[in-house]
Amino acid sequence: MKLQQLNYLIAIADNNLSITSAAAKIHTSQPGISKQLRLLEDELQTKIFERNGKLLTGLTKTGEEVLNRARKVLQEVENIKRLTTDTIASPSGSFTIATTQTQAQYVLPQVFLNFHKQYPNLKIDLQQGSTEQIVELLKKQQVDFAIASGNEDLGPDIVKIPCYQWDRLVLFPHEHELGDLVKITLEDITKYPLVGYHVGENERSSFISTCQNRGLEPNIIFTARDADVIKTYVRRGFGVGIIASMAFDQKADRDLISYSTKDILPRCTTWLAFNKNLFLAKHMKDFIELFAPHISEADYKQQLFSDYLTSLDLMPCPQASTPPSLPMHEMWHI
Repeated sequence: MKLQQLNYLIAIADNNLSITSAAAKIHTSQPGISKQLRLLEDELQTKIFERNGKLLTGLTKTGEEVLNRARKVLQEVENIKRLTTDTIASPSGSFTIATTQTQAQYVLPQVFLNFHKQYPNLKIDLQQGSTEQIVELLKKQQVDFAIASGNEDLGPDIVKIPCYQWDRLVLFPHEHELGDLVKITLEDITKYPLVGYHVGENERSSFISTCQNRGLEPNIIFTARDADVIKTYVRRGFGVGIIASMAFDQKADRDLISYSTKDILPRCTTWLAFNKNLFLAKHMKDFIELFAPHISEADYKQQLFSDYLTSLDLMPCPQASTPPSLPMHEMWHI
């Protein structure tokens, strides 16, 4: 068995089971990948992929396990490389983070600026998407860290560290009827068309859940992943907007009225996550300190250890609920 074969296996799985696409992605030939795949299956004496003629249609049950372990093997190879370079004063290479548009635009710029001053030779690769897309990138080990919000269960192979909390804001133009109310309720908001964040098929919206628990049916007529796009459509009269509090600028958005939902909707929690088998190089630990200065190395090492015990059913998962001591985003000096 060769590392090259495992690379090919992962490339096929990550490119919709298309050998042609996998070959193009990793800059090799289609016949070469097909040959190595056959050799790997022959060596293992099992079929990794289901087939319909020459087409790959899915992974066998054994193939899913082989793929999962192949990812871990290649992660360990990368860990060894990081281990040997961790003592270098100014390491090079790349540091890849997947996050949402809101975090990328409103939370991370100063963090990355401070990080770049410490590690000027490291290339920062920032990938944006929905929480669902971010989690998928993380599980495929295509990024080092993921930063997002939500209550998603990321599975036993992912360490998920709650970092801080934030409230949502309701937005509307100055002339809107909601501006005449002293106190706005959820019932008031749901009387109007709504403009909010896109929610993936496998994601859960605490806003929608809260409405449903109150017997309300929100009329969401427009969604986007970009808070600035949401604000644009609120200005155009599409409806009442709902965005993250950190995405509102008192000066730039002075033509809109903002109303905090702290007494209306549950608070959101932003978390940082990484694969359990990832070797945390010094630059990664330093990034966590810059991003969440209130979280110590001992804290996330405890998360790692607790997560391991949880996988053995020796103790309840500590991530099942959000710690009450998390700071609000406004308390951060970033």
